[in-house]
Amino acid sequence: MDVARIAVTVVSGFLGAGKTTLLNRMVRRAEGSRLAVIVNDFGELNIDAAIVSEVTDAVYSLQNGCICCTVQEDLLAQLASLAQLQPRLERIVIECSGVSDPQRIVQTLAYPQLRSQMQLDMVITVVDATRHLQLEGEYARLARAQVAAADLLLLNKTDLVDATQLQNLRDALGARVRVHESVQAQLPDALWLDTNLDLESRALKPLTRVSADDHGEMFSSWLWQDSTGLDVQRLRGWLQALPADVFRVKGLVMLAQGGKAHWLQHVGTRSQFLPAIDEALASESRLVFIARRGFDGWDALGRGLEACKVMENVRT
Repeated sequence: MDVARIAVTVVSGFLGAGKTTLLNRMVRRAEGSRLAVIVNDFGELNIDAAIVSEVTDAVYSLQNGCICCTVQEDLLAQLASLAQLQPRLERIVIECSGVSDPQRIVQTLAYPQLRSQMQLDMVITVVDATRHLQLEGEYARLARAQVAAADLLLLNKTDLVDATQLQNLRDALGARVRVHESVQAQLPDALWLDTNLDLESRALKPLTRVSADDHGEMFSSWLWQDSTGLDVQRLRGWLQALPADVFRVKGLVMLAQGGKAHWLQHVGTRSQFLPAIDEALASESRLVFIARRGFDGWDALGRGLEACKVMENVRT
């Protein structure tokens, strides 16, 4: 009897669209099934993998490179290894970094050594309703490539735009794939756990290229680490004033108030602080910044963070 192939779901989307929030929801909804998660983050620290690992132990990290460029061979090796696990996995979810073109992951899944072991279920691209139409140049082309590769578009943060803005965005996205509007990346189970799709007839879409073959050339990243607690109000104010060239800030922050570690996710003008479950993490802040290529404001960012530090931790 043939062994059932493992379903693979690919989650894509531009920086800050809400992919990790979606991934956490998917992991929780699939509780009880044999699920593995592959997380790829752009930068020196795989923050997304650390966040998801607080929800499930079955997290595999591909770090410090774009999953469709510098670590593609690592992805192939990881998938081949997961295919051999016993008891056999039912589903693998791959979260691409925000700088990846998911079509290359689709092509990797078509490699002969994987075709008999797993099948692509769908590509879900998360679209930030507040920022998608504001992207320009090569960043807009990358976002369009992510949209073009999708079987399902999750139009996220729809509560933050008005009806006219939402309609303009839907018009720009077109009607070629399913679109689901969401707040906080809420996705109905039926849209991604549907096992009745005609998977065998799914054709590969043409590869859409951006100007740089390695997307790392389009972005720059910076890692900041420090063991001194940060004042939450000063930090919030500083985040609100970040330059527009900084697309994304994420990581772990030690807050002086209460001495607690929190996961920080920041995009645009919005910041989210979530308490870290693991108390062992409460030793230092570790933040990854992702900015436009050529950004030269790292020193200024460092000075801003220094101003947020509290030399004597405040206890509440």
